[in-house]
Amino acid sequence: MADSKPGFSISNSDVSGVTISQGDHSQVVQGDDNQIIVGDNNRVGATDSLSQTDVVSLLAEIEGLIAQADLPAEVKDEAATYAKAAKKSAEKDEPKKDAIKTNLQSMGETITEASKTVDAAKGLWQTVLPIAAKVGTWLGIAALFG
Repeated sequence: MADSKPGFSISNSDVSGVTISQGDHSQVVQGDDNQIIVGDNNRVGATDSLSQTDVVSLLAEIEGLIAQADLPAEVKDEAATYAKAAKKSAEKDEPKKDAIKTNLQSMGETITEASKTVDAAKGLWQTVLPIAAKVGTWLGIAALFG
């Protein structure tokens, strides 16, 4: 009996460094140009290499989204503090990527915890997550959150 699972074949081509990820909630970051596959219906996209200036701009965008969010003051202040610290680390001549990662993760935890009780935090998180994922590719990590 033939195997009914989907397959992958290439003919008349040379292929190297191929990674295939399948299934819901899959996240892969690979190579210099950072190919990303993100779960739930497996959307596929590619990001260009980001510069440090691009990353600072993305982090400033996150700061702005937090500032505009309809969140309780203590949640907004905490999330903004982490986002600002991540941006400050990214602005340095030699950015400390571990500090950026830690602050973004703390910001994400703050927003996701708030999203359990505050609907506005859910919407904010849905907007912030793709931006933070781009920063994650620059940091060289497959998943900032998860």
